[in-house]
Amino acid sequence: MVNSDSSLSHSHLGPSMEQHDIKGNSGWSEIDEWGPEKVLQVYDPDTGMKGVLVIDNTSTGPGKGGIRFAESVTPAEVFKLARTMTWKCASAGLPFGGAKGGIIANPSKVNQVEWMKSFAKMISPYCPSQYIAATDVGTTELDMAVFAHEIGDMRACTGKPQELGGIPHELGTTGYGVSVALRTTLDFLRDIKHEGSKASRPFFDLTTSLDKKSDDIKVVIQGFGNVGSFATKFLNDLHIKVIGVSDVSGFVFDENGLDIPQLMSDMKEKARLSDLLDNHQQQQHRYDLLDKDEIFNVATDIFIPAALTGVINDNTAPKLLKNNVNIIVEAANIPTTPSADQYLVNNGILIIPDFLANAGGVIGSFVEYQGRTEKEAFDLIEYKITNNVKRALYNSLSSTDQADNTSEFSIRKVAMETAKQIVYRAMLLRKGAISVAREAYARKQQVIY
Repeated sequence: MVNSDSSLSHSHLGPSMEQHDIKGNSGWSEIDEWGPEKVLQVYDPDTGMKGVLVIDNTSTGPGKGGIRFAESVTPAEVFKLARTMTWKCASAGLPFGGAKGGIIANPSKVNQVEWMKSFAKMISPYCPSQYIAATDVGTTELDMAVFAHEIGDMRACTGKPQELGGIPHELGTTGYGVSVALRTTLDFLRDIKHEGSKASRPFFDLTTSLDKKSDDIKVVIQGFGNVGSFATKFLNDLHIKVIGVSDVSGFVFDENGLDIPQLMSDMKEKARLSDLLDNHQQQQHRYDLLDKDEIFNVATDIFIPAALTGVINDNTAPKLLKNNVNIIVEAANIPTTPSADQYLVNNGILIIPDFLANAGGVIGSFVEYQGRTEKEAFDLIEYKITNNVKRALYNSLSSTDQADNTSEFSIRKVAMETAKQIVYRAMLLRKGAISVAREAYARKQQVIY
């Protein structure tokens, strides 16, 4: 059973969502000039599978986005993630639009293979012409193999096993991109200090606070799944000190810096950090496990949320400020609520937004989509994220009022404007509005990928 209409899918959101007509008299609050183009709810009475697909905007290409498999999945959450993908793909200069899938269940409590096959079957009319899937929370490369085989087209998803020509996210493409985003940010701050560039008070304060060697800069990472663990590894390779990591089971901390190679070795075959406590006799190192929320109560220079949405909120943001956090790099999707974002920016904390910082996964997906190699994926991630983060930082610096006006200190706002320019032009060209698009090109600042 597919609850959709190919042209007016917005109206089929189910009884749990606010219902609206499509003429604008009333409307699902998320509907705007950018999308979404389709919102589908699907249900299979044979398996009990319930799922959601949101295709947000395909003006720059077929919608790209992972399939989230979790009990917490809602149409509103899937839409927000799809919209993030719209900006992420545009910012990265990829020929993809934004989309997202969701299956509503705990994958460990259902027949995951059958549910994935059922979901793929029900959305197959849209794959891969309008939607190209990938892994997300609760899904792996094996799920992508199931999905591709059920659709009958290997182009229907990325993140597939290498045996199927894939570049699985289990190689750490997203985590690598996060490390590149942080390194680029630190290099940028050092450069403007070294060059004596004029900077507003927030930027000047950052260059002063972080005027230290890389191995003296302290980082904590919330989330130790695929993204968090690889971000930890790659930051350690850059000689940046990771002093704490957490997951749902607890927080491992050492203010002098964790032994990351040892931690990674000890975590092999383990699902959670708390599992480290079960095998003391087999480990050379002993770990003290704190409550997971203690991660917000330690002094650190950089905070990297690599878990779920909304973890930086009105309750946790003041704690980060109190503990002298200078930079937040959003490795997770939508980890910061709007009010917390504004509070932190107003107080001089630099936030590298998710659609810039964690784009490594979708850039790697693009390379897989083209049939290219793992090495080419990592090379393109390095190139694109370096350029995109640097561009956003320089644009923010140049648009900041020199008289301590911090309104343009928001990298999110500046980068979002660039992404919107790209999508807006593509939407005009898709409509055949060439003369209007030409005028838009003349008015807007040239976008360089």
